[in-house]
Amino acid sequence: MHQLDWNAAINSIREALPLAQFQNWVKPLEFIRCNENALVLGVPSKFHEEWIRHHYTGHIQQAIRKQTGANLQLEFEILVQEENIEAALAPVPMAPLMPGARPNLRIVPLTPEDEREEIIEGPNLPVIQHPFIELPYNHVPFQCADMFIHGSNFPMNPLLILGGVGMGKTHLLSEIGRRIFAENPKARVRFTNFESFSAEMVTALRSNDILTFKKKYRDETDCLLFDDIQGLSTRPKTQEELLHIFNEISAKGGRIAFTTSVPPQRLQGFIEPLRSRLLSGVLAEIKTPSFEERVEILARMCELNHLFIDGPVLRSMADKGQKDVRELIGSLFRVHLQAKLENKELNSNYLAQEGWIRETQKAAVTLSEIISLVEHNFGVSRTELTSKSRKGMTTWARQVAMYLARKYTLLPLEEIGKSFGRDHATVIHAFQKVKETMESQPTRKYEVEFLMRKLESHSPQTTPDLPPPAPQPESDSLDFFSGLSERD
Repeated sequence: MHQLDWNAAINSIREALPLAQFQNWVKPLEFIRCNENALVLGVPSKFHEEWIRHHYTGHIQQAIRKQTGANLQLEFEILVQEENIEAALAPVPMAPLMPGARPNLRIVPLTPEDEREEIIEGPNLPVIQHPFIELPYNHVPFQCADMFIHGSNFPMNPLLILGGVGMGKTHLLSEIGRRIFAENPKARVRFTNFESFSAEMVTALRSNDILTFKKKYRDETDCLLFDDIQGLSTRPKTQEELLHIFNEISAKGGRIAFTTSVPPQRLQGFIEPLRSRLLSGVLAEIKTPSFEERVEILARMCELNHLFIDGPVLRSMADKGQKDVRELIGSLFRVHLQAKLENKELNSNYLAQEGWIRETQKAAVTLSEIISLVEHNFGVSRTELTSKSRKGMTTWARQVAMYLARKYTLLPLEEIGKSFGRDHATVIHAFQKVKETMESQPTRKYEVEFLMRKLESHSPQTTPDLPPPAPQPESDSLDFFSGLSERD
């Protein structure tokens, strides 16, 4: 094997990464030794090692392979001082170690001045069981969090992370605190949420110890991480105290990050000065993951936890429609564990048994029957259903056909979409559109339920006439179709 030039490898990695990521994560790596099988690098902390393993292993191995032509195993030695041993050894819920990796700990002796320094406890962060997975739906808040952590020149104080329940707001907030502390163990990082903060303040007031409470947050906090700020609605006294804490921390050059499930403009029952502070910050929204992103989340979780589940099963699980990432991941572990305990194979049949797929009806209905049923009952030809036409009636009939195909067949979304000249995303949109239309339009609901009854009796209608429609308000006339499109 050729001699490895680590400086050349570093330069190659520098070209492949954004400057901030290279400076913060790859540049601190120290070359220790290299043999025919492994490259050993020094890292400043356990957290740094796990972050490199999870995010930059591929870049490093590619740079080494490009230079030497060899595939080397990456190993790490943690270069820490004695005062930081506890932090370095603390378990971090990141990606598991690669098979064969042997992390070592090399102690750097303390100088007499270092021995006099006070050992600082780690922050009170919530324990997260898996790493934060960055995908397009949460890319913006993740990058904003990175800028917040490294104190970029762009004004990022306060940082507001917006997202629905179970979308990873608390997870990202915890990740911020963990990384700040990993880079500076002396930073006084404090995590709280509206319930803990309010209860702590009430206890301090009742015990006549409010000065200790104020000192803790105003004088002994460098970075405040506040979860679920919307919970302080209609609590003006608590909001007022938080406002003073906000001002004190900011005046000292400290940083503050909040999470909220309600946009700051729509927060109700907030005092105006605090609302103004929140609106002055950067708002980063965690959006709802797409179907493909949900599949990717499940695949990553399987990889991290060494679960071997086929792709079609993951796609079926992601297709169930959970918008809550926490629920999605929980369902993966629940179904996998249950199948394992029952000693059964986790496949489409097992998902059907667990209620993820309606097996008995789907086994009896074909896509051709569904298309024929829609074709005759809506008076729309098969050619029109598969055409690019966006006429109101054609679009509605096509969406109903996709809805029924997804509901009553075992076909993958891609195959359903292909049958109509569309992709799987259009099928998902059509399914949701029909559900929403059925909720708001009684006549449309009656039409779809009529077709569903036909399919469930396995006797598709062959005549073009529908039974007399149910009574409907004037707004439910066919003019409704004029506003429909493939993806409204």
